Amino acid sequence: MEDKEIIEPSVLASMLMRLFEFAPIAMAITTSGTKTSSYAKVNDAYLKLTGLRWEDICGKRLISKGSAIDSPARDRRHRLLAEEGSYVLEEVDIRHADGTIIPTLISAQRTVIDGVSFDVEVILDVSTRVRHQREMELALLESARTDFLTGLPNRAGFEVEVTERLSLERAGTSDLALVYIDLNGFKPVNDTMGHAAGDEVLKTIASRLRENFRSGDYIARVGGDEFVILLDVETPKMAGLLHDLEAAAERIFKPIAVEGLVADVGAAVGVAFLQPDDTSVSFTKRADSYMYIAKSTRQRIAIVALGAAMSEMATAVLAERRSDVA
Repeated sequence: MEDKEIIEPSVLASMLMRLFEFAPIAMAITTSGTKTSSYAKVNDAYLKLTGLRWEDICGKRLISKGSAIDSPARDRRHRLLAEEGSYVLEEVDIRHADGTIIPTLISAQRTVIDGVSFDVEVILDVSTRVRHQREMELALLESARTDFLTGLPNRAGFEVEVTERLSLERAGTSDLALVYIDLNGFKPVNDTMGHAAGDEVLKTIASRLRENFRSGDYIARVGGDEFVILLDVETPKMAGLLHDLEAAAERIFKPIAVEGLVADVGAAVGVAFLQPDDTSVSFTKRADSYMYIAKSTRQRIAIVALGAAMSEMATAVLAERRSDVA
């Protein structure tokens, strides 16, 4: 007895056709050729993915009337079909009818019928996966630039921010100021009250910094007990910046109660204004130098805000400090 087909070819063809039409995955059948390929049949999922209408694309070339984008990558995929007869999960950006670019993975197979080549494509929309991946990458990048203790940006985040700020064109109505802060009296907190208490002090200082500066001001923790603030200062108000910082410092560096004890932490603050020839390194270094001048006063809270050049007294103080270090 001869083997008999379980499903007649005509029935199988009908079943596969229905599968093609109603599949939730975009599918298309086109004639072959990189420049001349045209639509032979597409399913509803394909029309939904591309935003096209069948009556507008039936028999039309893909490049001129469809979602395909003419490119060397497309030529390469057609060479794969010509040489190997198929390709699997190629990354392809499809252009939606509204102009949106949709990332997809396409698998295709070439079939020759009566001397005519047809390409069957199965197209997976991976835009959601790509979006999630990008969100994860951004989250990881943000995490790498964030101080885990205070939630403020860390040194890596600050270095990116200050470089970007310097690269922007600035209007003549404002200037950029960099405030460099090093805590005074923080080491004794760790030594006498413990590192847990020190962490609480740092978190409190970070919280107070947020409360006392504008939401647009960039605040970062760049070291153990070092913080920086980038400020856009309107030119007419630059003269009052020192007074504003002194008032803010009095609020920020009030004594902090920790586990029944009091941590009396102050700060040395250096303020530099951006100069035309500044780099991110020179800008930061100058604010850091001013902070060390403030540190040398040995006051609980000291702020040094200098312009393009240090005063003679400040220069002498800094030179004396450097000679001591040497």
